[in-house]
Amino acid sequence: MTDTVSPAETDSRDAILAEARRLAVDALYSEKGHFEAASAWRGRTYSLGIPAALISATAGATILADMDPAIGGSLALVGAAITALMTFLNPSERASQHHRSGVSYGGLRRALRQFVQIDVGIMDVAALRSRLTELTEKIGALQSESLPIPSAAHKKAFKSIQGGSAEYTPQELALAGG
Repeated sequence: MTDTVSPAETDSRDAILAEARRLAVDALYSEKGHFEAASAWRGRTYSLGIPAALISATAGATILADMDPAIGGSLALVGAAITALMTFLNPSERASQHHRSGVSYGGLRRALRQFVQIDVGIMDVAALRSRLTELTEKIGALQSESLPIPSAAHKKAFKSIQGGSAEYTPQELALAGG
């Protein structure tokens, strides 16, 4: 008995492989986009938090130094406004959420890469289809629980990937467009 593969099975295997590669590239862009967003939100934490702390400390010092109460009061109001903005925006938590999503997309991307580079060669078409469905559902679940990627972060990720930060060929990256 010989192991022959029908043309239909080869076509199915090729279609599964192409879709898995597209998903891997999509996961790459999402991973990098979330890491860029996390970085931006961490920056906002510092750019709001440091001034808030310094302004509040200065407001307290003006009161202790027996300076004009209007200066201390104004500084206290500005410090309170920045602190309220930080509470409302919660940049630290947003950075953490984007980071977690980036890590999760990275894990899925690696699972998809293993699927493309190893599993496709050793599994039958039915098992491949089942595994692809499972990976697609995981990506869908992750998309539904992740924060949206801001357009600026998406653009930075795109430039980084197109600039060679990932080990994908230009053809594989082009597949992400569908």
